[in-house]
Amino acid sequence: MFVLAQSKVEDARTKTQIALRDYEPRVRTYTNQLLTQIDAKKHGAINVSKEFNLYSFDVMGNLAFGKNFGLIMSQKMHPAMELLQATTALSGMLMHMSWVVLFGRNGPLLTRHLKSFERWLDEQTKERMENEPDIPDVFSWVLGDYRSKVQPTKQDYIDLCGDSMLIVVAGSDTTATSLTCLFLQLTQNPTKCRNLQEEIDKYFADRDGTDHASLAKLPYLQACIDESLRLYPPIPSGLQRLTPPGGIRVENTFIPGDTIVQVPSYTLYRDQRVFPRPDEFVPERWTSKPELVKDKAIFAPFSIGRYSCVGKQLGLMEIRTVTAELLRRYNVSLAPDQSVKAFTDKLVDGFTLTCPKLDIIFTPRDKGSQG
Repeated sequence: MFVLAQSKVEDARTKTQIALRDYEPRVRTYTNQLLTQIDAKKHGAINVSKEFNLYSFDVMGNLAFGKNFGLIMSQKMHPAMELLQATTALSGMLMHMSWVVLFGRNGPLLTRHLKSFERWLDEQTKERMENEPDIPDVFSWVLGDYRSKVQPTKQDYIDLCGDSMLIVVAGSDTTATSLTCLFLQLTQNPTKCRNLQEEIDKYFADRDGTDHASLAKLPYLQACIDESLRLYPPIPSGLQRLTPPGGIRVENTFIPGDTIVQVPSYTLYRDQRVFPRPDEFVPERWTSKPELVKDKAIFAPFSIGRYSCVGKQLGLMEIRTVTAELLRRYNVSLAPDQSVKAFTDKLVDGFTLTCPKLDIIFTPRDKGSQG
C-alpha cells in the first residue's frame, strides 16, 4: 500500500513541481496559524513535536483531501493521527516479517489500528472523489489516473486508497519529524543558529513575507536542513528494494536475484568513512567544508531517480517556510526540564521516525538584532 505505480509517480512528480505555486498560499496560511500559536505561548515551554504534527497534518488535509481539519487553532490531535503513528509502527515491523500477515490478517494486532486507519482513508477518499476543488491539489493527479480507467476494478480502488495512505504518511509524518529534529539541533548549536538567523535576516531585509522560489536559494538554510536529515533521516531503516532476477554484485558480495535488500539510512549517514565527525551537527559540510562529505551521492534522504519522493519539494517548502518565519522572530532553547537524551532515547523507528515530546522555549528576538 505504500508504493505508487511508477507511471503515477512520474506524473505526480512532474505535476507537483508545476503546482507548487498554487500550494504556497495554503502553506503560508497554516504557517501563519502556527506562528499565532507560538506567539500566544512564547516564553513558556512549547512541545514542538506536537505543534509541528498539527501543522503538517493540517497542510496535508488541505492539499490531499481539500479539508480544513483546524488542528493548529483547536490544538487538538485528530484521531487519525494516533492511528497513523500506530499503523506506520506496525508497518515498520511487518515489512521485516511479512509472513505474519498470512497468518494474522484478521487478527487483533492488525485489526485494532490498521483496519481503523484503512476505514478512515476509505472515507476521506470517497469524500474527496465527490468534491472536486477549484484549484487542483495533490490528490487530483492520483485521482485523475484512477478516473482515466474505463472500468476501474476493485483492485484499482484498493490501490487508490493505498496511494491515499502514502500521501498522508509522506505529507504529514515525515515533515513534522524533520522540523522537530532540526529545531532540536538549532537549540544545541547556538552559533550555527545565529549564522542561520543572519542569513534569514538578510533575506527579509527587503521583503515582508516568503516566496519559496527565493527561499530555496538560501544556502545555509538548506545546509542546516540537509544536516538534520543526515542525523535523523525520516525513514531511518531505508526502503526495501528487490534485486534483479539475475542477481547483483556489490563489490565482493553476490546477492541472488529476487532478494529483498535494504540500506539503513541512519547507519549509512553516520558512517565516519563517508561523513567525518558523523555525530556532529555541521551544516558547513554542505557549503564551505566539502571535505566532510567523502561521497555526496550517498546522501539521499528523499531517495533518488525515478524512486525519489514525489512530495519532496512540497515538504521542503513547509520546512523552509516554518524555519525561516520562526527564526526571524524568535531565539530558541530547550526548556529547563527537557534534555536531549530524554528526546533521543524515545525516538522510534517504525517505518518512519516518530518523535516524542520536545519542549522548546521561543524568546522574541530584539528588533535591532534583526537588522
